[in-house]
Amino acid sequence: MSTSLLLGILCFSAALSAQILPPDPRHLQVPETLEPGTPPPIASVVPDWPAPSQPKPISGIVSLRELQHPVPKKALRAAYDAQQLTNADKIPQAIAKLEKAVRIAPAYRDAHCNLGVLYARVGRIDDARAEFQKALDIGPPAAPIYADLALASVATGEFTEAEAFARKALELDPADSAARLLLNHDSH
Repeated sequence: MSTSLLLGILCFSAALSAQILPPDPRHLQVPETLEPGTPPPIASVVPDWPAPSQPKPISGIVSLRELQHPVPKKALRAAYDAQQLTNADKIPQAIAKLEKAVRIAPAYRDAHCNLGVLYARVGRIDDARAEFQKALDIGPPAAPIYADLALASVATGEFTEAEAFARKALELDPADSAARLLLNHDSH
């Protein structure tokens, strides 16, 4: 289990005991009300990548495809640079780095997810949805990706699709905070 995942679980558990839910770092950040046509504000992208010289921590589900075709170092470097640029709030440069990463490694799922989040941040919702869909096509189903697709669908006014994506996210992870919020489920 990665350190960031363990830290997230501990923070989430502490917040639950205090009955205050922290923002979920795996998703686009959802305001209390989201008007159609308004891009969702985003606080962060998929948790930090390790530097390319460090091994990637074991976390989440890894597909057989990912094991058979490891991400090239150049793509890892571009994604790591994008994370640093995102942290410095240099979003256009981060987008360019992630676009480079997915050109080098079209099956690099994390890069597609992060690119989708950054596209949504700058209002390119259709591009964001396409990246989230590519991420789903690459690997096994993942609740955070379905939830992000749901949020992007709300932003484009496609509420029926948004509901279907949110329900799929909850089917995969009943505790998914973004999907629960979209479907107005009690989080306790």
